[in-house]
Amino acid sequence: MRKITAVIQGSLAERRGLKPGDVVLSINGEPLMDEIDYQALTAKRHVRLQLRREDGGQREVDFVKASGHPLGLQFEDSLICNPRTCGNNCVFCFVDQLPPGLRTSLYLKDDDWRLSLLTGNFVTLTNVGDREFARILRRKASPLYISVQATDPAVRQALIRHPHAGKLMQRLGQLREGGLHYHCQIVICPEINDGAVLEQSIRDLMALHPAALSLALVPVGLTRYREGLSPIRAFAREDACKVLEITAKYQAIALRELGTRFVFPADELLSLAGEKVPEPEYYEHFAQIENGIGMLSQFEAGLRDAAARRSPDKQEKQTTALLPCGTSVTPYLKGWVRQYAPQGLSASVFPITNTLFGETVTVSGLIGGGDLIEQLKGKKADAVIIVDDMLNHDNTLFLDDLSPQEVQQGLGLPLIVCRNNGEAFFEAMRRVASGELEGEIFYV
Repeated sequence: MRKITAVIQGSLAERRGLKPGDVVLSINGEPLMDEIDYQALTAKRHVRLQLRREDGGQREVDFVKASGHPLGLQFEDSLICNPRTCGNNCVFCFVDQLPPGLRTSLYLKDDDWRLSLLTGNFVTLTNVGDREFARILRRKASPLYISVQATDPAVRQALIRHPHAGKLMQRLGQLREGGLHYHCQIVICPEINDGAVLEQSIRDLMALHPAALSLALVPVGLTRYREGLSPIRAFAREDACKVLEITAKYQAIALRELGTRFVFPADELLSLAGEKVPEPEYYEHFAQIENGIGMLSQFEAGLRDAAARRSPDKQEKQTTALLPCGTSVTPYLKGWVRQYAPQGLSASVFPITNTLFGETVTVSGLIGGGDLIEQLKGKKADAVIIVDDMLNHDNTLFLDDLSPQEVQQGLGLPLIVCRNNGEAFFEAMRRVASGELEGEIFYV
């Protein structure tokens, strides 16, 4: 049973008289467990809802609609708010390395295949029993996003430290037999699952194509808060170069045998190795861009296109902007700004040393508001431009619980928060160049 909390205005459900407070008892005779069931059961052309009204009476409502057309209902107990938690004890777990005082939600360890389907979260499948796995197959839950780490059962067991960690390849085979698809990732820990272990994992996953759609290779992220945790060596330049060599080797094989590159390196690996950013074609469909695979390429392409479309504005005076970013992206952003910044704008790329997590954390999305204030305070500019990856989903808080308003006040400069893409970034720079700043905080 699920209580309806909202009925979308103008929806099929509203037209049939459904109201907040109604409880859905079943859909097409099946009980409603969660949003996955709701989406699967209401995707059909003929849908029958058994309802209990707020006054206790029951009612059946039949819908005849286009397949896949939504009914327009929202329910309490959203999966987003109440995910299944993780039962693993991964040696590289980033949550275990968090400092105190961050947003409360950051300390939640989720490992929920339903969120994998709905939002692209990576899951290990270790907490999925046979009954629940049968539901995945029955509901055709695809594509999923699966954290592989290693296909060798012993290595995966050593990394994830869960009794069921070694059963992954059996599960992946069952998903393939069921006609489901999945994207994979491997978090590479030097001297644990790199080298020959990594090559075997790539070969095993390539053999599962086309069920296995893509594979992302991501370097392990380490903070300075690892006291009492398993010893893991940080990624070095030579490690990144070796992984990129392996990647290129198997991309060539995959292109020849599968018609896709299949395996893709994280942008961090390119940065560590000092490699150029590939053109967008390299990433094919950008299947794992939210996982940091191809973000730099897509950003540059958007910036280049925006600069080409926009004719230079007449400038009465030179304007200045500060562009704080993670140290890994600094060399790339400096070059792009020199090439694509609007006429009349002097833009200074400013690498932020991450004191919140430690200097080994180099990505822009993990920069805290306190580091921005501490390292930019007193500097002169017409505005500061940041990407919204530094904030939560509704742009209200940095990782260290500071608000954009607090950061702006601490800097004493106008603050522009832009979407993390090249088009929005160019627009933010254009606004500074043209003097379109009539306030303290802007969102682009």
